[in-house]
Amino acid sequence: MDSIAEKRLRDAGLRPTKHRICVLARMLEDAMPLSHLDLLNRLSAYKLDRVTVYRILALLKDAGLVHQVQGTDGIWRFCAHDETAGACPGGHPHLLCEICGQMRCLSDQKMPHFDVPQDFQVTHKQMLILGICAKCQAQQPT
Repeated sequence: MDSIAEKRLRDAGLRPTKHRICVLARMLEDAMPLSHLDLLNRLSAYKLDRVTVYRILALLKDAGLVHQVQGTDGIWRFCAHDETAGACPGGHPHLLCEICGQMRCLSDQKMPHFDVPQDFQVTHKQMLILGICAKCQAQQPT
């Protein structure tokens, strides 16, 4: 997985440092939106600090390698996306489990079209579909 992350960084014109590679590789491996804290926990062996992870996420987002979506809890989650999709400013809906907070991309589905006034410039779109994931459903008493 590291070689894919390194290639994507190089293709985006970014220097593939050890920390950038490990963050992007982990995001590619998990294939779901992860919060800053999720990444810190998953990458604890690398001894990354919070600021470094924030800076890497911002860099990856600006380079179009990841997209971000905010949950109803106010927490931003970041996800590496299909490199053939181009930059992803929220071009697909996301599922959010109201119990465990896990978020998933519905990257194979398009966002609905909205007609906005001509004098309004859309800079970001986000759509959350709230519910309960299969794992949490299975743990619910019947």
